[in-house]
Amino acid sequence: MPTGGAGRDARIQARAAEIVAEWQALCRIPTVAGDLAAIGEAADWLEKRLRPLMDRVDRYEIPGYGPVVVGFRAGGSERTLLLYNHYDVQPAGDPERWTSGPFEAEIRDGAMYARGACDDKADAAGRLISLELWIEENDGELPYSVIYLADPCEEIGSPGLADVLAAHATDLRSDACLWESYLREESGRPAIGFGCRGALEIELRLDLLAAHQHPSYASVLRSAPLEMMAAIASLQTPDQRIAVEGFADGALRPDAEARHRTQDIAVPGDSIARPGIDPHPRVAEDELRTRFIYEPSMSLSGFDLDDAVRQSIPASCTARVRFSLVPGMEPRTALAAVTRHLQARVPEMQVSLIREMEPAYSPVDSAFGVAVQRAARRAFGDEPVVYDVMTGAGPGAIFLDHLGAPIISPTGTLRPEGNMHGYDEHGYVEDYLQHVQFTLDVLRELDAAGFADGDPQP
Repeated sequence: MPTGGAGRDARIQARAAEIVAEWQALCRIPTVAGDLAAIGEAADWLEKRLRPLMDRVDRYEIPGYGPVVVGFRAGGSERTLLLYNHYDVQPAGDPERWTSGPFEAEIRDGAMYARGACDDKADAAGRLISLELWIEENDGELPYSVIYLADPCEEIGSPGLADVLAAHATDLRSDACLWESYLREESGRPAIGFGCRGALEIELRLDLLAAHQHPSYASVLRSAPLEMMAAIASLQTPDQRIAVEGFADGALRPDAEARHRTQDIAVPGDSIARPGIDPHPRVAEDELRTRFIYEPSMSLSGFDLDDAVRQSIPASCTARVRFSLVPGMEPRTALAAVTRHLQARVPEMQVSLIREMEPAYSPVDSAFGVAVQRAARRAFGDEPVVYDVMTGAGPGAIFLDHLGAPIISPTGTLRPEGNMHGYDEHGYVEDYLQHVQFTLDVLRELDAAGFADGDPQP
């Protein structure tokens, strides 16, 4: 269990119980993406909390998904920092597999357990506190402008968000974007991610027979699920690299300096492994670290058969495959390459797009990046680990396209053991309070570095 408090702002220490209670309150709203009643309740909660802090608060409705909640606070210069958060969460799954209810936000053994505790309600709630403290210490006169933006549907690919950004680009235009937070290392050391991975999710369907058939025909009939499994397996090499020709065309490749930075990264292992089982592919550790940042990847997100086929040869089956894309890759180019690959092996294979998300690249050596790294050293008392490309996907590219804001994902509350998107998802209370401190230090550090003047010093 982490311990903390050293070097923490006295106001955070004094208000710790209140700060954690607000985090719990937001986590108790079951904002599963697409649940409009819960999304609306959380939007009201955010708006109420933003109004005393901001000059104005707007709601930009995404039909069918809820409002993007945005707060604007003007500063002494035209320079603007955008804080991107989302307030939707993944489905909780089987409630019986949670030790306490997924939306009870119970605290035990120093951790708060809730769906979305760290992804992303630790940011959505914690940054409000950091902003409040920063406004207070500046007597309400901020050196630069701040926009707080909360997305209602990030967990399902932020449908409609690009339209919102395009329609309100003038108001939302920013000089830098502090993205939703990144995880910290298993040791607790801070980690900072740059840019965002992209995503490509597809559905595969294979129909081979007019109807399910008796298994006695297995020696003379084709099997849709067996052919589907073989086709999906062919997408990867034995050591888990993508084996599709043309798939990674244009992908960002690390130079010697970037490859060296990857060697400082700790690939999650012990905290997520079963006893006696190595969770990693059989690859040298230094290569594994580089792949973690620069290698596109795939995972199986679904495989479906008719429940009635237990004693039959299935006539058809479907599967869903998700690809993680690195900057420089184009989702449609990757989709075309995968389709060619699969249909060359199984001509009857139907491939359809579920969703796509462009990757985004932000340089590590920008003045903005250097300032965030300095703030991490101050808040954590340790050198941050730099991820040249954030390992998670997000709608970062549309922020670059429409608003021109480079993206950095700072250290947050989550640790690898925190079961993000899994059962008993949790974040430690002390980590959350340190997260609030770090955001406050980022706001201060940007000011000290000259962000308001348009000339931050590295």
